[in-house]
Amino acid sequence: MSDLPLGKNINYPLSYDPSLLVGLNRSESRKRLRQDNFQSEIFGLDSWTCYELSWLNQKGLPRNNILYFSYSSNSKFFIESKSLKLYLFSLNNKKFSSTEDLVKTIKNDLETTLKTDVSIEATEDPREIISNLNSIDSLEIEEPSPHPNSLVLLSNDQDADEDLSCSLFRSLCPVTAQPDWATIHITYKGKQIIHESLLAYLLSYRNHQGFHEECVEKIFQDLIERCQIDSLLVRANYLRRGGIEINPVRSTHKNYELILREQRQ
Repeated sequence: MSDLPLGKNINYPLSYDPSLLVGLNRSESRKRLRQDNFQSEIFGLDSWTCYELSWLNQKGLPRNNILYFSYSSNSKFFIESKSLKLYLFSLNNKKFSSTEDLVKTIKNDLETTLKTDVSIEATEDPREIISNLNSIDSLEIEEPSPHPNSLVLLSNDQDADEDLSCSLFRSLCPVTAQPDWATIHITYKGKQIIHESLLAYLLSYRNHQGFHEECVEKIFQDLIERCQIDSLLVRANYLRRGGIEINPVRSTHKNYELILREQRQ
């Protein structure tokens, strides 16, 4: 953690520098959170949206786009967000012959750092906004635990096929302790999760320090272990910081829909 650019005063780069990208070891992260012995197979993506992609054309004139990229949640590394921001800033004064050339460069740099395939797109068009289904935000519950507490998760005997959302989620950066806000979307089949217990559980993350990807994996793991679930998908739509949004998704199955924007994004 001490070697990361997070939490440090760093001069913004004036020239292209792919060495700014930092990959975090996913297995070390899971081991630190005691998630490395999780038995169920996890599918999913770490999906990123970068609104401040800017470069120069051959005449030296600025061009702007939105950058989307994603990679498997089973990759050896995941990208550190401040290093990504610094890397993108390093492109601001670099000339590219075309958008395709820019995308090819970014794809190569990310894949070199992450050691995995990266799906990437640069476009002027923001993605479609989705609505929050079956929000549990307004439920009345007791004051939640100050630390993540999976013991509050409860199911009943009714079979359910539900899409739920909670836009009250907050966690903290593991390095700077700055707040990260998200809407959590949970789709599952199995015995019905008692909604009040789910809200109490999600709100217990309010002062928990963890990377976005770690928080989503812990929620996924706790739901699988504590509730009687046949299939599960957990997605977090985090609000942007520094022009960057992270939208991790974890699932018990391979096929899931394109990750779209949540209303607050």
